[in-house]
Amino acid sequence: MDPLLYKVLHLVGVMAVFMGLGINLVPESAFRKSGAMFHGIGLLVILVAGFGLIAKLKLGFPGWVIVKVVIWLALGAMPALVKRKVLPVCAAWVIAVVLGLGAAYLGVYKPF
Repeated sequence: MDPLLYKVLHLVGVMAVFMGLGINLVPESAFRKSGAMFHGIGLLVILVAGFGLIAKLKLGFPGWVIVKVVIWLALGAMPALVKRKVLPVCAAWVIAVVLGLGAAYLGVYKPF
């Protein structure tokens, strides 16, 4: 497959994850099940497309990829942490934006 298609799929997955987070982080939302579905499917698409792109470009496993996997895990755990009241909703919003910013920075600049 073309690396550009992997990039587009990766970005679509990112959009689905943040849309699912937005739905899940609204207190008493009527669409929580849909939000959880978007979040989970988006996480899967991000993972498959990201690793597909890494394999296609023969990048190996550099340090920035490891950090992006940790960010992926944190974004995946966020709805559960909010639901169990480990993390307040307003803090989850800020953390999600910071994690998204960090992932975008690492994906564009690949610093290490």
